[in-house]
Amino acid sequence: MNEGYYNTYTISDSDVSIIADDSPTNETSCKDNDCLSASDEPEFFQQVIQRQKRKKLLSPKIAVTHQRDHVQDVQTNKNNFSILVEDPELHTFIPRSAPGINTAMNNEETTEKIEPKRKKRSTKEEIEERKREEKARKDAKKRLAEELKRLSPKECMKYITVHIDINLLNYEYSKQIISEIESTDAKYITNSNSTVLNSITWSRHMSDTVSEDENFMLLIWEFDYVKNLITSYELLNKINYIKLYKTQLSIIIYSTADQLKKIKSKRNGKNSGPDMLNTLEQMMLSCQVSFRFVENKNDIGLAVLYLTKSIAQKPYKLNKYKEEQDGCDWYASGHTKNCITVDKNGTGLTQLWRQMLSQFPLCGLETSEAIATAYESPIALLDAYDNCSSRLEGETLLQDIPVRRGFGPLASNRRIGPELSKKIYTFFTDNTGCTTLSQE
Repeated sequence: MNEGYYNTYTISDSDVSIIADDSPTNETSCKDNDCLSASDEPEFFQQVIQRQKRKKLLSPKIAVTHQRDHVQDVQTNKNNFSILVEDPELHTFIPRSAPGINTAMNNEETTEKIEPKRKKRSTKEEIEERKREEKARKDAKKRLAEELKRLSPKECMKYITVHIDINLLNYEYSKQIISEIESTDAKYITNSNSTVLNSITWSRHMSDTVSEDENFMLLIWEFDYVKNLITSYELLNKINYIKLYKTQLSIIIYSTADQLKKIKSKRNGKNSGPDMLNTLEQMMLSCQVSFRFVENKNDIGLAVLYLTKSIAQKPYKLNKYKEEQDGCDWYASGHTKNCITVDKNGTGLTQLWRQMLSQFPLCGLETSEAIATAYESPIALLDAYDNCSSRLEGETLLQDIPVRRGFGPLASNRRIGPELSKKIYTFFTDNTGCTTLSQE
């Protein structure tokens, strides 16, 4: 072969194109059987392209130099095929008109290597920010686990502290109180409570440095002290004053068996003076305060222990109750014959309203249907009562509603009447809690 120039044709797997490149050689001429003519080269390259399509694989880049009737050099690349072909004319390119063939002069970008996208390197500030966020998440998770541990029934007693007024140490039952507390994981502190004497309060350790006082107070009073408050009519004032500090109160009255007998005899009318039990019951209803009589000093220690456990488990039970209520989207139905099933769409509420009205004396099925027709729900009836200008108007609101009994020629009409109308009005509007609807 003579010295000359060769064209380099690159066959790419991505777009199956051929790119011509100018490569000078030392050959000046070539024989007809050693080089390709301009008319034969397109058919040759079309065969190579079809073969590349059939393989559908990433072929290495092979550079073949035709010189002196044999292949001189082979170069590999991961993406392309390159073949050096002798050019019959020096320093010229053979024009290509076949589709899918591009020259290097027209499109040089096709020979560029496509590199994979690299992730952007994070700056030092971004790395530090991610570390802080990860640490904050771990700390929050750790705090949540610690809070749940403090609220669990098995661990909650360890974080409760009982505050005992120092005046209670003067009584004989103080030893029983302290011994019962020491039998558990709870702690106790004796301090002076000048505002409320003979009291016991509780606090909860929310963390190692934070504690929270519980809104509950237990009063341990002697029988004679309570009796003096009742005879002087100062009991209710005393309770209302204490509730300024703690809204939830409970009273333990330490008494003897003889004192309890006197209370019962006074209720039967054998002695004069204010009734102690009636006064305490009035206090319980009006001030929302519970009380109990205790005759044995050991029972006082047990009562303090039970209250301590109840206060310790209160947050856990409240959370459990809330979860049960949030997950309950159905109406609990009974299994007796008078129960009404209500689905989540509200079907059955009208029948339930009629069943509620049927609970009044002398209110039958026809009467309840008549009232439910006039007022479709309890809210509608309450709104009608609120719009009444006087009590008499409210008591007579339902008396003129017609009630139809029977069908056909035997049907008869009557009114609800003032008696039933008054009972229904009293039931929905009374707020004393001691009014009776009927004397029967």
